[in-house]
Amino acid sequence: MRPGPSSVPPRREGGISSSVLLALIWLIGASAFLLVLWGSKLTFLLDDWEFLLYRRGFTESAILDPHGEHIVVAPVLIYKALLGIFGMGSALPFRAVALGFFFTSAVLLFVYLCQRVGQWPALAATAVVLFLGAAWEDLLWPFQVGYFGSMATGLGALLVLQRDDRRSDLIATALLSVSMLFSSLGLPFAIGVAVGVLTREDRWRRAYVFGLPIAVFGLWWLGWGHTAESHLTLTNAAKAPLFVLDSIAASIASLLGLATPSLDLGSGGLEWGRPLAVAAIGLAAWRIYKMPKVPRQLWVVLAIAGSFWILAGFNQIAGREPTASRYQYVGVVFLLLVGAELLRGVRIEPRAVRGAAILLAAVTLASIASNVYYLNKAWADGYHPISVLEKASLGAVEIARDTVEPGFVLEEDMAGTGYVHVEAGAYLSARDEFGSPAYSPDEIAASRGISRLAADRVLFGALRVEPKPVPSPAGAPASAPAAQADGSIAVPAGRCIEVPSDGAASPRLELPPGGVVVGAEDDPIEAIDMGRFALGPGWPIELDDDVVPGEAVELAIPEDRSTYPWMMELETAGPATVCGR
Repeated sequence: MRPGPSSVPPRREGGISSSVLLALIWLIGASAFLLVLWGSKLTFLLDDWEFLLYRRGFTESAILDPHGEHIVVAPVLIYKALLGIFGMGSALPFRAVALGFFFTSAVLLFVYLCQRVGQWPALAATAVVLFLGAAWEDLLWPFQVGYFGSMATGLGALLVLQRDDRRSDLIATALLSVSMLFSSLGLPFAIGVAVGVLTREDRWRRAYVFGLPIAVFGLWWLGWGHTAESHLTLTNAAKAPLFVLDSIAASIASLLGLATPSLDLGSGGLEWGRPLAVAAIGLAAWRIYKMPKVPRQLWVVLAIAGSFWILAGFNQIAGREPTASRYQYVGVVFLLLVGAELLRGVRIEPRAVRGAAILLAAVTLASIASNVYYLNKAWADGYHPISVLEKASLGAVEIARDTVEPGFVLEEDMAGTGYVHVEAGAYLSARDEFGSPAYSPDEIAASRGISRLAADRVLFGALRVEPKPVPSPAGAPASAPAAQADGSIAVPAGRCIEVPSDGAASPRLELPPGGVVVGAEDDPIEAIDMGRFALGPGWPIELDDDVVPGEAVELAIPEDRSTYPWMMELETAGPATVCGR
């Protein structure tokens, strides 16, 4: 390769070729197919619930309050519009809008790269972004519409500013302002544009291009944003340079398909990324050294990428490491912007074109294959089972809605996942207005075992079932139990039966509505196991308080909205008396 003029992009006769355009359309279609296919099986997660349940109405605080450290005006309004149109029964419309912004950002990235490094390299880079498995948290989660919206409008502003006229400046100002309203990712774009404008001779005449968007952010911060959580400390500030270097390394690993996503929100790949980052930084420094003059646009994209990573470093906490999945989409795009500006004007010797094309194709295909594998793995091992747990747990709340307290929270020890963040009262109110994303009782019964376990634990807590000492029913008239076809014994309401034991446990008991009183006879009852949708072994409810001979406990079970009976098994060496309430 040899450097050529770097002040203008290579000339492209005839625009984008039809073969490249068709390939781009096909790649977007393939990415959309996979992401919609996987996404159609997912429900709302984590921070989605804040927008759905806790920002109701069009109050000032609902729209303008920060989320984390982010301004989220545009995402909140999008969620409200989608709720009003489609309701809350499915997350797919929310995902479709988020993907619309994602694909828009990918097309704008392609255009930006195409102007600088040519059509096929731009297509290869965009293809990797479209299937960026290391960014699974972004691609599979509709809440990331905030990042996608900021990226799409930010890239649009960079492209519009190339026209260098007043109309373009006004459009770019509007785009940067909208970018700011999607998330705080808009701030790095405004900083980058400020660097570009302030290095011009007419800097003050055009300062409004970045000044107005920054003023939008500043006004929001003064009114609402200053209350946002902040993790800025001297320690984080001191560690920020290392954070930036590791962010570059993680982005390189993600771009090349060397990352290893996992449920701890990490993408990994630093063992590969760090040496590659050192090499890339060295080559970038050499390239800048060889340039007659560093192009203004290179400083712009360096400012955008650098300010994003520095600000992220200032706020780093657990889950926000440089390898965090949520940062890989942004990091890879910014890395490509910087790389395109560094390669702008570089020509490949004719005899090396074939080899370079083969190498580019091989690296691109290998990266896409690795990224798709990890994207599917993150879906199959992460968001999909989490979604099943959520649907079952929410279904349990709906079953218990006549009894559950409004402040009842789906805690991780019950729901089996920390991805819910839902209070029963807020959820049921939204459910009544916008529809239900939850499983029905029949769907819970047909779901995988871990979700049935979660549903039973949530139900037990929502119904507030607790063993209560009561007088022993010993001596009460007891009938002989009759086994059902499945071997279980139905406990009749208002009557007592004597339940036999095989020397370790009783037969499975089907409880009547309202619950039972359980009394020990000659041997203690060491534990009471219960379940409704998930039945032993591995009962979801295990009450370990011993019931000694001559004593009894009452388990009062409020009526709810499911006809599935509760089942029970007693861990005891001898017979017991069980009475239906």
